[in-house]
Amino acid sequence: MHLKLRHLEVFHAVMEEGSVSKAADRLYLTQPAISIALSRLEDMLGFPLFHRSKGHFAPRPEAYLLHMDAELSILAVEQFSNRARLIKQGGTGLLRVGAIGAAAFGLMPGLVARYTADNPLVEIDLSVRSSHQISYLVGNGQCDIGLVEAPVAAPSLVAEQFSLPCVCIFPAGSELEAKAQITPADLAQHRLIGIQDSNQVDRQLRAVCAGAGFEMRAPVHGFFFAVVRRMVAEGAGIAIVDALNGCLPPQDGVIWRPFTPEIRYDTALIVKAGAELSLPARAFIQIIRNEMQARGKLPDMATV
Repeated sequence: MHLKLRHLEVFHAVMEEGSVSKAADRLYLTQPAISIALSRLEDMLGFPLFHRSKGHFAPRPEAYLLHMDAELSILAVEQFSNRARLIKQGGTGLLRVGAIGAAAFGLMPGLVARYTADNPLVEIDLSVRSSHQISYLVGNGQCDIGLVEAPVAAPSLVAEQFSLPCVCIFPAGSELEAKAQITPADLAQHRLIGIQDSNQVDRQLRAVCAGAGFEMRAPVHGFFFAVVRRMVAEGAGIAIVDALNGCLPPQDGVIWRPFTPEIRYDTALIVKAGAELSLPARAFIQIIRNEMQARGKLPDMATV
């Protein structure tokens, strides 16, 4: 038996409309075309679906039993067609993103909200991991996109590097708020919260402090910039963090100022080498790229 979608559409229309003439109008077909399609369907099934006599046309019990299945089959085909259209447009699918803490807290929430507002059928799985773990997941195809610390040295990955400025953050009401920019000398007068000894920002800061003639002392460390910001908000000290987390709106009572000499935080957008990215992945990568390029410079203090 080789049923065609058209047979089911005709059968469903006749059952819905209650007559051959109304079904013909609904499907923009002639009445003979409807009758022929019904007869072919009955021949394939091997039993009649309708009572036919002069002036009388009515469904048999068998037609009622099959009507719901016909409707579900038509809906399934429509769903298939709609899903295929959305896939073609990049409007559906699963997007797996791995991000280090700096991006996961300071960047991704806003980008995910913006993207899903326009693509509500795309599922996004955001994993917060270390750079090493994310590189492994992307290289093995378990993540589509990764945001890690630069540099990236892995032949299985393609990397696009971005450089972000760092800022000094401190609680509102601090005397530092009166300054247009913060210098190493200012750090020497306050309790400093570091990231971790191996972090690129801390390494640069140690060199800057040494150049200014004193040793950087950070009695407290936090692994994530977002955690460090929270400690600053609670009054644990001041910190140098990336602009993603440092230049957030001061709803938590944390203020930022530029730091000189400049310290940069280098990150990289990574994908698997040779991988064929889905339309949602390509679209989300472009959003990340645009945002990271825009964040490469500090916002104007007059607009903050």
